[in-house]
Amino acid sequence: MADNDNGAKLQALTEHTLVKTFTPLVVFAMMGIIGWLFNTVLAIDESVQQHTIHLQHLHDAEEDFAEQIEDFSKTLTDIRINVGRLTAH
Repeated sequence: MADNDNGAKLQALTEHTLVKTFTPLVVFAMMGIIGWLFNTVLAIDESVQQHTIHLQHLHDAEEDFAEQIEDFSKTLTDIRINVGRLTAH
């Protein structure tokens, strides 16, 4: 039984040494992955905000363009009416 106790102690010591060796490496790797994910999420969030701003600007430009087209259409109609009056006389 002495050999069995020594073997168990040696195995426990080996496992403890492995845990002491690899725990900091695992923690460091997890911190790196979490930091990378955090930075990635922040970059994606910034990109989404920029796209949202660009879409709002495009929407505003579209509304302005629609108003300009409407004004142009009214002006063109007025010109046609005036040309029609001039040619009718």
